Amino acid sequence: MKINALGKILIGSMALSSCQKPAQQIFYKSITPVVQKADCFIPSTKNTGKTFDLLRDAAKIFTGDFSVCNMTAGISGGENSVTKLKPKCRRTIKTTAKRGTNHSAPKPSNIEPAERKLSPTQNDNTNFWTSGENFSFINQTKCNKYWMTGENISYAHPTEYTIEGTAQRWNNIASANGVSMYRLKLANPELDFEKSIPAGTVVKIPERYVVTPGSVKSFDDVVKTTNISQHYINDILICIEGRNQKPDLVCKSDRVKSKLYPNGCPTIGFGHTGRVDGKVIVNGKTKITEEKAYELLAQDILDAKLDAMTYMGKDLFESAPASIQTGIIDIVFNKGVEPFTRQGSPTTYIKNDLEAGDYAAAAAHTVLKTGNRGLKKRNVYRVILATDNLSETERNRSLDIARPHYIDTLNKFPGRNSKDRNRMQKAWANAKNGITNGFFNN
Repeated sequence: MKINALGKILIGSMALSSCQKPAQQIFYKSITPVVQKADCFIPSTKNTGKTFDLLRDAAKIFTGDFSVCNMTAGISGGENSVTKLKPKCRRTIKTTAKRGTNHSAPKPSNIEPAERKLSPTQNDNTNFWTSGENFSFINQTKCNKYWMTGENISYAHPTEYTIEGTAQRWNNIASANGVSMYRLKLANPELDFEKSIPAGTVVKIPERYVVTPGSVKSFDDVVKTTNISQHYINDILICIEGRNQKPDLVCKSDRVKSKLYPNGCPTIGFGHTGRVDGKVIVNGKTKITEEKAYELLAQDILDAKLDAMTYMGKDLFESAPASIQTGIIDIVFNKGVEPFTRQGSPTTYIKNDLEAGDYAAAAAHTVLKTGNRGLKKRNVYRVILATDNLSETERNRSLDIARPHYIDTLNKFPGRNSKDRNRMQKAWANAKNGITNGFFNN
């Protein structure tokens, strides 16, 4: 039979790895019978040093050393001949074989998207950050470092966006390209986002992970796709973001007033404020199906998760218990990353808490300063959810730290017959007993 170049190296490597002494003559005695039976070309013994080094490096695969990612080497026996083998990574490294050279190939490329380089908390040794049943990605290579993977998620490479016509505000640029304002700023540190960006400006758009249209149609699909606690989705997003635990299928104004939106921000589905199928949502006009509402919910959770990871850094974020990760994600889902970056905000302590391994304090600090009754109530439930994966001691200490906010929130709902007040009191009592979900089943 005929053996290709890769087969020759592997056969020789196996023979070499079985040798107890690394002497070249012993090597040839070991490999010659094997390759003769395979009718395989034996490299010229005139270049024994080169051939021995080549096969010694290949033998690392069989002896447990997997540091070699690419491998190209001289096979024919000529002094500087090169035969390119199929690499395991998308980059192919040519190596000219010379006598006595160690042919260990370079490690995979560490090139990262722009926003990762700009993030002060991002580590370089990042692998796949998120997984779930309904994720997928395109243009995958084994040596690339993707942040999210799965079956029904499409990976959108970083790209550029040229402003045409008139100047645009940065929030409109972010919305038009489906990225958060936080990550857009990180990718373009040279731009002044306090002003309108003039026409002709080239804006860097960071990578995105997009839920495949039509892949998420129900609550269960959202849970599987985002890999987030079903209690969080059911108790916070569906019960609080939805109206009567149902999504808004027609765009309506949010119940929270602000300077930017004195009549309430236009929302649809479960609190979705971005575009739908690339179009700006309009009060009373934009309509969606219930299946689309769940798809938008999954996308918003993924975007919040990516923003949270970008701010916290992969290692620090993943070091936290899953329930605290969920609490952080909910802050971003509700208010974006900005609360993390504001000076004096309690949420700026979360990062220090995680670095110190103080998970009780981290869970308690998922409270955002607000005067709005609805958001104060959400803070209470968020803290309770954040303690779900903590020990009993940590959970009780976390609840003690957050108790002043809990009491202040109760005072916003006076009256013994207040449904919200009674529900919060029961949820808090349950949390003390280790039950940290099912708030709206009371």
